[in-house]
Amino acid sequence: MRIVDRLRPAVINGLRELRANKVRSLLSMSGIILGVASLVAMVTVVQGMVGNFRQFVDAMGGIEKITVTREPLPREQEHLAELSEGLTMRDVTRIRTTVPLIANISPEARVGFEKLANDDRETLTYVTGVAADYLPVAKRWVDPGHGRFISDLDVHNMTDVVVLGAAVVADLFPPNEDPVGRVIKLRGRAYTVVGVLNNIEGSGFQISSARGRGPGGSGSSWRYRNYGAYIPVTTALTKFLGSDRLSGLGLRVGNPQQLQDAVDQTERALLQSHKGLRDFGITTNEQTLEDFRRTESAFKLSLGGVAGISLFVGGIGIMNVMLASINERIREIGVRKAVGARGSDLFLQFLAEAAVVSFVGGVLGLVVSLGIVTLMNLVLAAAVPTSAASMLDPQIMAMGLGFSVVIGLVAGVYPAMRAARLDPIEALRHE
Repeated sequence: MRIVDRLRPAVINGLRELRANKVRSLLSMSGIILGVASLVAMVTVVQGMVGNFRQFVDAMGGIEKITVTREPLPREQEHLAELSEGLTMRDVTRIRTTVPLIANISPEARVGFEKLANDDRETLTYVTGVAADYLPVAKRWVDPGHGRFISDLDVHNMTDVVVLGAAVVADLFPPNEDPVGRVIKLRGRAYTVVGVLNNIEGSGFQISSARGRGPGGSGSSWRYRNYGAYIPVTTALTKFLGSDRLSGLGLRVGNPQQLQDAVDQTERALLQSHKGLRDFGITTNEQTLEDFRRTESAFKLSLGGVAGISLFVGGIGIMNVMLASINERIREIGVRKAVGARGSDLFLQFLAEAAVVSFVGGVLGLVVSLGIVTLMNLVLAAAVPTSAASMLDPQIMAMGLGFSVVIGLVAGVYPAMRAARLDPIEALRHE
């Protein structure tokens, strides 16, 4: 007789036993339900966190961005501090001419928080001096149809122009008024608004009358992504900072696969330009993403361990219930053996019953995990409107269901062996 023909009646008997003892079966599979639900929900939430972090990295320029910052000299070079010039526009020229892997280079001079005024309206925002390449490096864009960004000509002529974030426009101008071409005051000096930055994808320029709100987002999240004022980097250096030292450089490689080569070439170019002084630091978003991947792995291992313990407890529950079921059915086992049932038949029957209980418990656990993930998405969406929703992965669901069935089979081996080894004469005498 084929194994399939022997398994089919065993599975049917398992379903009948499940239906005949609903409460006991539900209690036996409760551990499996909780274990599968926690395993699938936890892994799904961790993957959702990774998705949100990838979204954050992309908003910060993506993995193709290289950031060069001003750093203090290392201990062995501290005695040469007077020779350190820091990052300057000369570094921009050198990288542009000697590092062909760099597609865009954006010098930045951070002015700090400044008060911007327009007639009787004013706001406090962060002012940064930038160049034309800031947009592709930072993955930002000017609102379509509303002005332009800082140009190379603005940088060359040190013009008094400013590009405002959409959230700043909401504070300085009445609703639905186009700020392009208007003049605002910054430290008492007139600056012409030439463009509006909007980092909310696919939204048109419609400033809401509610402060801090706008299209495509709400509250502090929208404001954060549409914040700041941007002036030519040369204007910031000469008229605000009074020096030629930049705060940092933003670089973008044309091919992300050549990122490390670009980092190495940039480091060599800066060391030559700075006469061997390591007064700068180079970081990439890929390094940040790799650190987060390691954190993700640690989360999955720890949370998976907790879920595994729940599944283990569920397996013990199934084993206990199966042993109790065998004690109740000893006489039935004796009758079946007396009429010709083999030990292997009884083994398959009780093993199939354990597998059915664990499978049904796993399915119910998947349903519970769906509810948990949906609830967590609702809570997260209310707290962080721009966050990506966690989506149940079919592979994770299949893995959780597979684990539950394996746990059930392992838990059912001992009770099934005990049933198969019962002596038919002793079983028939059992009262």
